[in-house]
Amino acid sequence: MASYLARRTGYMLLILTISSVVIFYALRTAPGGPSGGGVLSALSSQEIRQAYDKRMGLDKPVYTQYFIYLGHLATGDLGTSLANGTPIVELLGTHARNSLVLGLTALLISYVIAIPLGVLAAVKRNTWVDQLAMGGAILGMGIPNFWLALILVYFFSLRLSLLPSAGCCDPPQLILPALVLAAEGTAVTMRMTRSSMLEHLHDDFVRALRAKGLPEWQVILRHVLRNALIPVISLTGLRLGWLVGYALIVETIFRWPGVGYLLVDSVLRRDYPVAQFFSLLLIFFVLLANWFADIAYGLANPRIRVA
Repeated sequence: MASYLARRTGYMLLILTISSVVIFYALRTAPGGPSGGGVLSALSSQEIRQAYDKRMGLDKPVYTQYFIYLGHLATGDLGTSLANGTPIVELLGTHARNSLVLGLTALLISYVIAIPLGVLAAVKRNTWVDQLAMGGAILGMGIPNFWLALILVYFFSLRLSLLPSAGCCDPPQLILPALVLAAEGTAVTMRMTRSSMLEHLHDDFVRALRAKGLPEWQVILRHVLRNALIPVISLTGLRLGWLVGYALIVETIFRWPGVGYLLVDSVLRRDYPVAQFFSLLLIFFVLLANWFADIAYGLANPRIRVA
């Protein structure tokens, strides 16, 4: 296990290093730039742009800027926003908290809905309950997030005036973005739970438990479900990666001031320090989530051990 963890950690560091180089180079070679309309006005004179680039160190070669950036990171200096001068540490505190609230709420909604419905669909296989649950799952996987967001805003905000269409950070403002963010993950988790339950419902050990007279609900919840949840747990790492990716869209649509919204805004404004830090932060979060998911997969059942 120790060697496996060491390999996984080394893999994470390698991916982060490659990602930092790609992101750093891509941002600085993209058209425009902070002085070309991103931070300064596009109508600024050439002299003002050159003076700004020199003051910010943007006139140096890209590889020189990269090593300067690494040096600052090594000393704990995350930098400041080129757009408004706000330290990135402050932006991290406010926006990461908002994204965490949204992501955990979406994940909670997803599992609370998906696992019970997946178990019920497996137990009631080929009945109207199963067909209704799987129909909803297919619908949830087929509707794009941005389209689902527009539908929910139209009905619950414009037509019924029950929920706000955007903003932060009251509970009513959290409901719509959390539902949109949870939709596809709920569908995928429901289908996986059902499939995994069906694989174990007729195992030998399940028949033995029934032969001993154990109540059916104990057989399902205490024994079958425990084994059926193993692939669902392994999916959690991927689910967190999907949440990070979809958060860019959902937070932008609902103007939820999280990391995704900030990242999209900083890229559009060519705010290099903010864009590159939060891009790497999201990549690190996805890698870390998969790392924990691999460990949880091995610990979920005593029979499973990671070589």
